[in-house]
Amino acid sequence: MSKPETTAKIWILEDHEAFAKQVRRMLNAEDDMECPYHFNHPDDLFDKLRFSNERPDIMLLDLGLPRRDGLEVLGELRTALPDVKVVILSSFDDRERVYRAICNGAAGYLLKTADPDEIISGIREVINGAAALSGSLAKMILQGFANHGPVQQIEQLTAREEDVLRYLVRGLIKKEIADELSISQHTVDMHLRAVYRKLHVRSQTEAVSKALRQGIV
Repeated sequence: MSKPETTAKIWILEDHEAFAKQVRRMLNAEDDMECPYHFNHPDDLFDKLRFSNERPDIMLLDLGLPRRDGLEVLGELRTALPDVKVVILSSFDDRERVYRAICNGAAGYLLKTADPDEIISGIREVINGAAALSGSLAKMILQGFANHGPVQQIEQLTAREEDVLRYLVRGLIKKEIADELSISQHTVDMHLRAVYRKLHVRSQTEAVSKALRQGIV
C-alpha cells in the first residue's frame, strides 16, 4: 500500500548509528511518516541543506553530538530552517537543558528512553501543530516553574477548559484527552485554542508551565 500524499518527511541528526537506524525503521513503518535521511554529524546535515532543495517537515535532533553543542546546533537549525519544526530526541533529561531547548524554539522534547509509541505520538502531535513533551519532562518542568515567574491576571477558564488543561498538565496527548472527556479531538483543539488565548501563551509547554506557576489547576 502506498503512503498518503500527506506523509510527513522526517530527518534525523543523531550520531549513534544503531539508534538512528532503529528510529528510522520505526518512522518508516507509519503510514503518515517517512524518514529518508539520517545524519551522523551537523556538517553532513548542513551540507545536504546547502547543496539540495530537499527539506524536512520535522527535524529530530539529538543534543549529545560529537564536538558540537546540540543547543547551539538547534539555534543554527532554527535559523537555516525557520519553517521546520525541530524536536529534541535525547537521553539528556536535566532541567536546564530541557528549558534551554524549549526557550530556543524546540517544538518538542522527547526522551530516547520513552516508549516507542510515546515517541511516535509526540512526533505526530508536533506534525499536527501541538508541542510534545515526554511525561516525566512535563512533570519536571511544572515543578521547576511552579514557584517562579510573575503572576498575571487571566481570563476565567470554563470548567471544560480547566479539564483539558489539567489533562495537558498530566502529559496526555489530544487523543487521550478526547477519550478521557468523551469528546472529539476537534473539540479538544477548540478548547486548547481558548486556553492558549486566555493564558496568553502559544504552546503546550507555555500553557503547562503557566498553569502550575499560577495555580490554575
